[in-house]
Amino acid sequence: MEQHNSNDTTLDSNTLSRLVVDALERTAFVLADPCDDDARLPPADTFAQIDFSGPTAGNVELHASRSFARNLAASILGAEPSDITDVQSEEALRELANIVGGSVITALGGSDCRFSLGLPRLGRGGASGKETACVLDAEGARLEVHCHHSHAA
Repeated sequence: MEQHNSNDTTLDSNTLSRLVVDALERTAFVLADPCDDDARLPPADTFAQIDFSGPTAGNVELHASRSFARNLAASILGAEPSDITDVQSEEALRELANIVGGSVITALGGSDCRFSLGLPRLGRGGASGKETACVLDAEGARLEVHCHHSHAA
């Protein structure tokens, strides 16, 4: 039986895309696909992040267009996007950061996951360590996911 060392686990952009697409479909019934031509998507203007620590430390940042955050909140709440407030959009993006953060630490830690997650918050954080990123097209709206991580000392 092969020994799995969580410090050797890598997270590439394809794996990150798959984790986020699965999370969106599972929790909010939002469809998204990796996007190679992100210039056609609206710019990111809403940001959320969550820190993690363990054998690898870092953060997951979500950079979303306002339309993505509004559609996400509408799907979660079962409402029309036009009825969603900015506060509800931001709450939904923070919740997605929490879900994606959990998926990332499971991917990094495997079955022996000794990580902890912080609380999701709005804004962008300081980036250090290795970055893995992906851009998703969610029905014409932008969602960028950036994962920064480095081995803990």
